Amino acid sequence: MKKLGRLSETEMEVMEVIWKEGTPVTVTQLLERFAEKDWKTSTVSTILKRLIEKGFLTKTLDGKVNYYHTSLTLEQYRKIETQTFLNRLYNGKAKNFIAALVDDEKLSQDDIAELKTWFERKEGKDD
Repeated sequence: MKKLGRLSETEMEVMEVIWKEGTPVTVTQLLERFAEKDWKTSTVSTILKRLIEKGFLTKTLDGKVNYYHTSLTLEQYRKIETQTFLNRLYNGKAKNFIAALVDDEKLSQDDIAELKTWFERKEGKDD
């Protein structure tokens, strides 16, 4: 898979709808989903074009209707973004990120206990 481009807030919002839908979508379907935004067809088409250019979507034509398909799952995207975040800010190490959360007191004792239990399960040390 080619390197994905970064998503804007609006692009992420559109992708979340498409991922949730789970099937290829059309411009009409997206206009209905985003009716409160009062977007025009050209606005949605431009967003979809950018998402194709960034590697998030592909497009197929069926008759006169374009269908937009995801190129990766939400879970795949999360893994890529998580690794990018860790690489950029924490030398690629989750430990450094967790240490920063603990040092900044962003994790409660309950959070730490829950993580400890989770790590023990992952290591197969359940009693």
